[in-house]
Amino acid sequence: MSHAQLMELEFETNLCTELSERGWLYEDDGKPTGWDVGLAMVPEDVLHWLSTQYPDEYEKAVPADLVNGQKTDAEKKLLLHVTKELAKGTKMDATTGHPVGGLLGVLRKGFAYAQVGRPAAKFGPMMEFPPANPNLTEVVEAADAVRLRILRQVRFDTTSNDTIDVVLTANGIPVVTLELKTDNTQTVQHAIRQYREDRKPGKNRPLLTPGRALVHFAVSNDLVYMTTKLEGGDTVFLPFNQGNDGHEGNPPSPTGSSTNYLWREILARPMFMRILKDFALFEPSKTGKKDEGRLVFPRFHQLRAVERIVADIEAHGTGRRYLVWHSAGSGKTKTIAWLSHRLIRHMSADSKSTFDSVIVVTDRTVLDENIRHDMNLVQSSQGLVVTVGEKKSRAKSPQLKKALLDGDHIVTCTLQTFPEVMKLIEDTEELRGRRWAVVADEAHSSQSGSAARQLKELLADVELDDDEDISADDLLAAKDSAIAASSNITFVALTATPKAKTLRLFGTERDGRWEAFDTYTMAQAIEEGFILDVLTNYSTYDMFLRVKNTLEGGEGEEIRVNTGEAVSRIVRFAVLHPTAIAQKVVVVVEHFRRNVMGMLGGQAKAMVVTSSRMEALNWSRKMDDYIASKGYGDMSTLVAFSGTLKDESGEDVTEISVNGHSDVARAFREEGVYKVLIVANKFQTGFDEPRLMAMYVDKKLTGVATVQTLSRLNRIHPGKTAPMVVDFRNTPASVQKDFQLYYSDAHVDGDVDPNALYTLGERMDTAGLYGPGDMDAVADAFLADAGGEAIAKALAPVKDNWTTQWREARLSKDKVKREALEQFRADVLAYRNAWQFLSQIVDYQDPQLHRRAILATLLARNLHVDGNEGDDSYLEGVQLSGVKLVPSAINEDHSLTQGSTDGIKLPEFEGERRGSAAPVKGPLDEAIERVNEMFKAKGVEVNPGSVAGFITTFWGFLDANEEAVAMAKNNTVAQLKASQGFSNAVGLAVLKTCQESQEIQSYMTDPAFIAEISNIAADALHSRHHGGSAGGESNGSQS
Repeated sequence: MSHAQLMELEFETNLCTELSERGWLYEDDGKPTGWDVGLAMVPEDVLHWLSTQYPDEYEKAVPADLVNGQKTDAEKKLLLHVTKELAKGTKMDATTGHPVGGLLGVLRKGFAYAQVGRPAAKFGPMMEFPPANPNLTEVVEAADAVRLRILRQVRFDTTSNDTIDVVLTANGIPVVTLELKTDNTQTVQHAIRQYREDRKPGKNRPLLTPGRALVHFAVSNDLVYMTTKLEGGDTVFLPFNQGNDGHEGNPPSPTGSSTNYLWREILARPMFMRILKDFALFEPSKTGKKDEGRLVFPRFHQLRAVERIVADIEAHGTGRRYLVWHSAGSGKTKTIAWLSHRLIRHMSADSKSTFDSVIVVTDRTVLDENIRHDMNLVQSSQGLVVTVGEKKSRAKSPQLKKALLDGDHIVTCTLQTFPEVMKLIEDTEELRGRRWAVVADEAHSSQSGSAARQLKELLADVELDDDEDISADDLLAAKDSAIAASSNITFVALTATPKAKTLRLFGTERDGRWEAFDTYTMAQAIEEGFILDVLTNYSTYDMFLRVKNTLEGGEGEEIRVNTGEAVSRIVRFAVLHPTAIAQKVVVVVEHFRRNVMGMLGGQAKAMVVTSSRMEALNWSRKMDDYIASKGYGDMSTLVAFSGTLKDESGEDVTEISVNGHSDVARAFREEGVYKVLIVANKFQTGFDEPRLMAMYVDKKLTGVATVQTLSRLNRIHPGKTAPMVVDFRNTPASVQKDFQLYYSDAHVDGDVDPNALYTLGERMDTAGLYGPGDMDAVADAFLADAGGEAIAKALAPVKDNWTTQWREARLSKDKVKREALEQFRADVLAYRNAWQFLSQIVDYQDPQLHRRAILATLLARNLHVDGNEGDDSYLEGVQLSGVKLVPSAINEDHSLTQGSTDGIKLPEFEGERRGSAAPVKGPLDEAIERVNEMFKAKGVEVNPGSVAGFITTFWGFLDANEEAVAMAKNNTVAQLKASQGFSNAVGLAVLKTCQESQEIQSYMTDPAFIAEISNIAADALHSRHHGGSAGGESNGSQS
């Protein structure tokens, strides 16, 4: 025996020995003396189970009085029948919820066996599993009697002596095979190649037939891969590794191979029997063909997340919050299905259900349908899962109410149908104080804001002393305390891209930072091949535009405009101009036809991401016109936007009227002619179309939106290689920076300031717009459920007071008064948001805070400011005189190798609005010239809604800096521009402004841009403090 063989033998021996210490039978060093290669089972173990567990049925199948070889023949017939049952396609029994036929059907449900001349025998399951209720002693004893056996060097072909290293059987039926390689001599890839090339299924190889064994593992000292279906060269092996510091692979083990978790934890008797009982499932093919279905074995991170949460509940009790951050492509819907079933079946040591009900909330119908599909794959009794919102079998209120009252049900709903569940709970007194588990999929702000608080408000267990008189404020305080504690609600939130609020609300605190309870990172998912890296094929274009003024004033009259505002509006005019969009349309259509259309056998698709509904409509019409003009009859587009929109002609248009389809997502998926989907704030999250090969981005993206949008491209599909991104609006550097936050370690540092509510409350109360009596009147009407009229009556004095003052301030052009009213409105909105978030984590025990929150929530919907108030008639004379698209970088690889160590920023609620200097008035031509300069500046993005605010806020900070003003007064413009001190003051003002305007922040990374800002500021500040004599000499010195 060679050195390599000796090392592999030692590895195999160690693995089997350790398994034998964890509940497996390991007789005669695992020699397969009892193995029948033709039947692919251990006959003695099969017959032992059937005869000891079902003696009466066994007597029908193999009567005890058979003689002269008849008994042996009867046993062979029974065993042959078992192999036929194992070879059947698996189906789910709608009545019992059990799988029927195939491996799982035989193990969990059993089978019938009929013979001519003898009564039919009905055998129960070929395995018994440890019950959730430990007091079911007969079931416990039966589970203990299951023979889990280790066999080594097992023949799998009746015509050869080839062997598989290790086969694990359950009551004689094979459930796991393992091929082992030591990394000192070979790699795990050798084991994978062995399965693909030398372990092909065939008529002489029943063990290898798809569906006969649950899972096949390729194992080395360092890595584990698995498959549930051997298909020769087409066999797909998936990693079954723990992950190593956010990346693929496994961390070193201090006690042996890095892969010893497989046999020490996963295959250890208790865990493996739980997997066979609760996790293993059969997923039918979408076509319904038997051979195309597959067994499913959980991936490592799915199993780990579910078991970690359950173990933590067992250790610390209910009422905790868990954030599961699993990347796209991680199989979250199956994780939710497994977790929900585990939670609803879980029992405490005293044999009581841990949870009365499990509520699963998704934020979209398509996710709800996916979850419902996966829920139905997990073995369960009929009616266990109740769905709210499914059109065909939608649970009616009486059924839903009965399910909630009876308990022991899983209720699935979307955010849209969730109010139905909430109303039912609110109206049903008997449901108060129940123990709930809430599982929220794609847990973004919808579950960390008002929806989460409303949910807790209904489900929280409010404890009150029966002997005391309870005031309304006492009840309010008790309710708020219950919400902050929510000890009877266990929250599990799952997301691929956690926001700061989500991390703080559901995350786990470790070493002063809030992070996910269980993590499967984007880096690991990419490295393991579950998703594609969307930054490997990135192209950018710069757009250069020129605008001109054709509107002249009267003789000697110059048209003067608010320069900052004009810049912003002219930018918007230029970007939205049909000519500008038409130029991009040509690039997109021709790029798609040249590079994308022929991929995936002609099925490749693309998405265009736009900034607004009007842009999307313009894109759609321009693209359709171009496609028609070129005679491209083999492609068409769809556009997705919400609501009703007025087009240029004033006609109302909707998504349906433009497309001629009521279901755009379905048409895009199912009708091959639709190659391009144009979107505006829709389908940028949660839309899974694996055939998306390209994305054309005409929208400024920042933060989590960058990751969510571009991640539409990352789904794997046969034949799909690196997807393509063509970006008209963002720089690769800014996109990389956003992705780094979510690549391997999303977290928030520190904590949110709980005193923000007090600060905001003081500002609201002292604004002079309402008194204590007004606030109480509104709160009392709301809390008493007095109805809309009563609430409107109570709110009217406050609302009218603000509206009247706002109108007067506008008419009188009272800037100070107007800014004070804007501050009040901002504080109202901030208070509402802060309360919804903070009250879930801080027990304030202050009913006044809650009362003010009611006022703020109602006021927030009623304090309206006019949108475009300025005179923009000058735009009639602005024309787009030139457009040029220039490739900036083509097919560049910007993929990441490591994530950011920076934490995601928590929201700040109490910031005050900054006063601004009077807007600069200048000639219209000057404003147009500034726009042209900005468009020419490579890499600088101009967002219409942000520029004016940025300039005025920046100017306010700079002009308030006494040192900067002193330098401007005492130096020439040239000295100012050369001054490091002045440059520092400009940098500080830019920094402060960026903190005020998150959106503009990504533009400030270009040093040349900062330098230009500094030069402009020097000219402006010097001019301001020298009466317009820019460039005038001074004897002052530089600072």
